[in-house]
Amino acid sequence: LHDLLISVTGFFRDAESFAAIETTVMPALFDGKGADDVVRIWVPGCATGEEVYSLAILAQEQMAKLPHPPRLQIFATDIDDAALSVARQGRYPKSLMGGVSAERLARFFLCDNALCTIRPETRELCVFSSHNVIRDAPFSRIDLVSCRNMLIYMGGRLQEQVIPLLHYALRPSGFLFLGAAETVTRHSELFAPVNKAHRIFRKLDMAGS
Repeated sequence: LHDLLISVTGFFRDAESFAAIETTVMPALFDGKGADDVVRIWVPGCATGEEVYSLAILAQEQMAKLPHPPRLQIFATDIDDAALSVARQGRYPKSLMGGVSAERLARFFLCDNALCTIRPETRELCVFSSHNVIRDAPFSRIDLVSCRNMLIYMGGRLQEQVIPLLHYALRPSGFLFLGAAETVTRHSELFAPVNKAHRIFRKLDMAGS
């Protein structure tokens, strides 16, 4: 099973897409929310955690702009226990920091000559757990699902199961962020495009959903 699992990830992978998340999605997630509210993000297929921490950094930067920001919860799941162990530690070779700006590196990481470690205040926002998106119950009341480059490794039949589950997991008008080669074209009744080029979609509310 471990040989079949593909873990190709990086910090702020597809930089233009993450820039679109930063300018479009993050302000919307926190708009109108105060200290009594919670913003919830789910990253299924989180692999070794770089995408998770990239989103945590963007969210914290948005929170820093607010006088009374809401709480943030990021749920990161995978079926690869070895990858989850790496993600929980939040410790990465310095050579993987190419996508991280000097400012973010100084603010969100503790680095020595060889390794960079996510600062505790960022790592503590993220809960990593084993979860099979097909078999296990989906999360709920999520504001943003970032499911990048997982669907492309599933056949059409599995995708037909998973995309409605992601729709169920989201709050009304919640966001879905997919990988560059993924789409929800077959489920246009469930999601509306926000930014087609960067695979950002918004949940359409269905009767009873």
